Amino acid sequence: MPLTIFQSAVRSSRWGIRLASWPLIVTLQLLGLEEKTRVAFLRFPPDADEVINRFLRGYLLFGRPGGHLAKFEWESFATRAIGTRESSKIPTRLRGLRRNSDLEVRLDDDFEEIAKACQEGRSGWIWLTDELIDVYRRLNAKGLAGAIGTYRDGRLVGGMWGITIGRTFSIMSIFHRENHAGSIAMAALVDIVIADGRWALIDFGSMKSHFARFGAVEVSEEQFLKLLQENCGSEASNASFPGR
Repeated sequence: MPLTIFQSAVRSSRWGIRLASWPLIVTLQLLGLEEKTRVAFLRFPPDADEVINRFLRGYLLFGRPGGHLAKFEWESFATRAIGTRESSKIPTRLRGLRRNSDLEVRLDDDFEEIAKACQEGRSGWIWLTDELIDVYRRLNAKGLAGAIGTYRDGRLVGGMWGITIGRTFSIMSIFHRENHAGSIAMAALVDIVIADGRWALIDFGSMKSHFARFGAVEVSEEQFLKLLQENCGSEASNASFPGR
């Protein structure tokens, strides 16, 4: 569901906003729609443990630009786009482009630079705020968020970052400064999954045609959480999320 719907919902009282422990959290439930999405607003930045704990229960943390009383929001979705060893693939055209490319791919370098680069050229609702990057930078310091970058002559030209827990890579944002640089970073991730390497599950978030080209398939939230637990082991089993 597009973020613009959430903005409209917040501004319109007819959606029925329920306050809980204001000003820390506001819970918004959108009912009567084909898909039910849970949203919660947060004033202060959560710590790394809480971000992971809630991620393992299906929630992602986003920033709220210009928010005074709520600078962050948790969102969960009725469906998720995922990639596994069986479904993942490299688009035919990209294979040829990659063979002829002299871009270098690096894992786990320049996390903050890649995250900030994903802010470039955006307009309207920009969920990737500086405050949000600070939260995920702390996850990266704990090995719970990672990045894949593409470089030309040592200069960052594309990449992606996301939550990395167990054998799951949950993509949060992608960018490119030259054609196909972001797609080549995506292909590097898909290569790892196909080879049964470091990661075995890709969480693409909401389904998009670009992700489908890499073999993304849409599953229910319940199916996603089951796959997540299988690929996160004891970390998922031990997670708790009060009120869920």
